[in-house]
Amino acid sequence: MTQVHVLEVSKNLNQTRRELRARRKALSVFQQRHHEKAASQALLRSAWLQRPKRIAVFLDQDGELATKTLIQALWQRHHQVYLPIIQPKTGHLSFGVYQPDTRLEPNRFGISEPVVQRASDLVKAQQLDLIIMPLVGFDLEGRRLGMGGGFYDKTLEFKLKQPKRKPRLIGWAHACQQVNGLTPQPWDVPLNALVTEAKLHLF
Repeated sequence: MTQVHVLEVSKNLNQTRRELRARRKALSVFQQRHHEKAASQALLRSAWLQRPKRIAVFLDQDGELATKTLIQALWQRHHQVYLPIIQPKTGHLSFGVYQPDTRLEPNRFGISEPVVQRASDLVKAQQLDLIIMPLVGFDLEGRRLGMGGGFYDKTLEFKLKQPKRKPRLIGWAHACQQVNGLTPQPWDVPLNALVTEAKLHLF
């Protein structure tokens, strides 16, 4: 297994984000595909996915660990798959069903979201079993460094007081995105697990 150099967190988190994004974008197409397959297999073998569940995923971009293989496997295993939808007025996330024929449109960040006709079709985080979460960096204490928008932390704030409440939160990243020295903030919602091409980490 390739030795991964763990990045030390800079006092300037934006600098850390830039370095980590550059790391994952520098991966070759072969490495990206290998990581996607290995991570998907690790998660699919876990006890969480042995029965059909409601699972939110995300569509990768900017060198993120790809989710296409995972999503297709979830469909084949009859899980219900959802994608996040940013609510403009609140900055919270709701979730819309994602199927092979779902129509998608980009939001203001250029990220594709399901087109939902009725508010009643939206699902809240509390109604999901698992959320597979994007991230820029992670540590081995279950802390996650996001892009800085706070969308997931706002949405999942209830888990700070009720950590055992659904959904379980699973980070999804390349091993090269590991860092040392992440300082927890009061609003940070910790991960239950994290999957890379190298390992499934439980917290």
